[in-house]
Amino acid sequence: MREWPADVRISIRQLVKSPGFTLAAVAVLTLGIGLNAAMFSVLYTIGFMGRPFAEPDRLMQLYSSRTAEPDSYRPFSYPAYEAIAGQADLFGGVLAHNPTIVGVGDGSESRRSFAVVVSGNYFDVLGVAPIQGRTFTEEESRPGQDIPVVVASYAYWQRRNLDPALVGQTVRINERPYTVVGIMPRGFTGTMTTFGPELFFPLGVFDTVSNDFQGESGRTLQRADTYNLFLVGRLKDGVTAEATSARLATVAGGLERAYPAEYRDARLTMAPLPRFGTSTSPSDESALTVFSALMMGLTGAVLLTVCLNLASMLLARGSARRKEFSIRLALGGGRFRIVRQLLTEGFLLSIAGGVLGVALGLYAVEWLVGAFAAMLPITIVLEGTVSPALVTATILLCLLATVGFALGPALRHSGVDLLSDLKRHAGEDTQARRRRFAVKNPLLVSQVALSLALLIAAGLFIRMAHDATSVDFGFRADSTVLAEVDTTMAGYATPQALDVLAGVERQLSALPGVQVAAVGALVPLGTVNIEREVRRAGIHVPPGAAPATPEEGRAFDAPWNAVSGGYFEAMGLPLLSGRTFTDIESFSQDAPPVVVIDDTLARRLWPDGDALGQQVAFVEIASVRATASEPDFTVVGIVGSTHRDLFEKELPGAVYVPYSRRVAGGAWLHVRPRSPSATLVDEVRRTVRAAAPALPLFAVKTFETHMESSIEFWALRLSAGLFAAFGGLAMLIALLGIYGVMGYTVARRTREIGIRMAVGALPGAVRRMVLGESLSITLLGVGAGWVLGVGVGRVLDSVFVDVAAFDATVFTLVPAAFVAAGLLAAWLPARRATRVNPVTALRTE
Repeated sequence: MREWPADVRISIRQLVKSPGFTLAAVAVLTLGIGLNAAMFSVLYTIGFMGRPFAEPDRLMQLYSSRTAEPDSYRPFSYPAYEAIAGQADLFGGVLAHNPTIVGVGDGSESRRSFAVVVSGNYFDVLGVAPIQGRTFTEEESRPGQDIPVVVASYAYWQRRNLDPALVGQTVRINERPYTVVGIMPRGFTGTMTTFGPELFFPLGVFDTVSNDFQGESGRTLQRADTYNLFLVGRLKDGVTAEATSARLATVAGGLERAYPAEYRDARLTMAPLPRFGTSTSPSDESALTVFSALMMGLTGAVLLTVCLNLASMLLARGSARRKEFSIRLALGGGRFRIVRQLLTEGFLLSIAGGVLGVALGLYAVEWLVGAFAAMLPITIVLEGTVSPALVTATILLCLLATVGFALGPALRHSGVDLLSDLKRHAGEDTQARRRRFAVKNPLLVSQVALSLALLIAAGLFIRMAHDATSVDFGFRADSTVLAEVDTTMAGYATPQALDVLAGVERQLSALPGVQVAAVGALVPLGTVNIEREVRRAGIHVPPGAAPATPEEGRAFDAPWNAVSGGYFEAMGLPLLSGRTFTDIESFSQDAPPVVVIDDTLARRLWPDGDALGQQVAFVEIASVRATASEPDFTVVGIVGSTHRDLFEKELPGAVYVPYSRRVAGGAWLHVRPRSPSATLVDEVRRTVRAAAPALPLFAVKTFETHMESSIEFWALRLSAGLFAAFGGLAMLIALLGIYGVMGYTVARRTREIGIRMAVGALPGAVRRMVLGESLSITLLGVGAGWVLGVGVGRVLDSVFVDVAAFDATVFTLVPAAFVAAGLLAAWLPARRATRVNPVTALRTE
């Protein structure tokens, strides 16, 4: 250890003497270690970093279902929450919360934001205290109190430039004033990790905040049949999860006795608090482990390729230093000292590459978070900062890389043949006399194999992405312009909102070159989707029954949307039979209840008959009884079917109601031109602002732009890009390895090539010899990589259901392209070999 500083000084001098090699080595290590460090940082933060509250392992998510239908999960009502929270012998505390979307006014602009309405003990049960101000009082949390207060997240405070006077200020939420009473600590994202709400509201404002989002103004939290709350309990000290689970049956029995209609046949279960999302049913997050292993495996393969490449470079560089090592051994230097010296040089390269790689990786994480946050109205806690875990992982990666690329060459070069190496001539490669180094280079063959396997994986994923993005959604609306607005944020009551939107629609329809304008509550591939259960009307289904056919009352899940009559023409959906909605039906709450369904849902409800003129009923979630406030709807039209997302195997069916029966204040204006127009986006923006100056306008873009910027398309392109980048990087490193090794081979075999040409070998023969050796390396690697690619394809097929395990095009074109690239990489060394002067080569000493 005392000699290690001297090893460092000698290593630095050696590396400085070879700037080309040093820069190349640091560059590839920066990419390899940086890629792994960035991936580790993201996956560790998402899946393994501790939660920012006390004893998270004692927090349990509660679930409600029916004994007869164990999979019929639904949220809890407030009375049920009170009953469960009273079980002081089981839980140290039970919190309730309800996610929602709100409109936040920042100056003259408005934006969407993810928020959560919480019980007064929410923060106490989680064990988190505000860094400024306070949380909610009991009075503020009592349903129906409607006291306008809010607790801000640290992310919201950052948006306000960490204003020290934020507590006590008034902010605009859904065009209503709310007073900020507290600020939560950095990194706190509620019950989830990585993703979370920006604002927290008390349950006392549920009837306004949550109803603004869901559009059910008559719904109140006190009702026993208002199922909107998610419950999380903290186990009481000394009580195990198993004991609590066994006692939940007694609690469920109490709920059934207290609320026989709402909690008949009740069944309560619990599971550890999920890290991602808030769901009515238990979620299996084991896929994260598989995905993490896959991603780290891919990045690890790139680092292994880097190590193999550097090992080849060190073997080549070490061969030129064999005389130096022989002299040191002849003078009494030990083999261990030489190995230690070479490992020190390798570790210095790894540290330099690691530092630069971490900086590059953190920048990539910041970019990724920024791009992701711009597409979703949520708080993302995934910061590109240096953490103890990242430092530890980087040091381990540097040590692993050092061992991977430096140990083998160090052991080999320290075991020299003193006599032959001291007598060797300059420009003569004694190793070449012993074996065909280039043809049998296992390191380079392994690089090619790994690179080809990664490229095959990238090809399979890109093929899947291409197939997914080429799916026919059923829409023909690329040029249709979308404009997102929100009448709730403008403070409009429902009748006024309908009048305003009807007027805006008329003015947009009157624009020159516009074919039709319409209003829709939702937009395909948007951030919000609503499903409703639909069945034939007029069928009585006994409680607890499970009808199997439409005639018996079976209900079908179908995507739901509220639209005006011109929506179908604006979106290019064909009307197959019947009609669409009239203006009165679209914008009058007194209009008769009518509905348009697509042909898929029509065939499911009436497989042997005509759905037109029939009646349907919407079924309450997790129940088979119709909602009392909703009448039966008459089917007046049938339209073409559509897909709702990229990976949908079957058409889901769809149901459309008039926009007057919307469930939210948000709306999308759809403006279809007669022909594509470059100016229509600006015209729509000006028209909306002129027609309704108080109406918040969030986004104006074409439907084609909307689809391309949707989170599904973005995530798919990002994943395909990552796979392609991993494979491309590994291929580049492998090709550089082929170029370097072949160049080194030509340089070390100068005398041999000179002798060949002196005795009559033609330049073409020499060129074919070099290219043949390169081709042998490439073909061996491609063969091994092809087999490895088959295994990788099967792994991808098991993780991503839409990735094919084998694709003939990918498994043919990728290897062929790699062979061509390998020959190209060897072309320059081969051409250089033909320019060897035999006289000069034979005189070299």
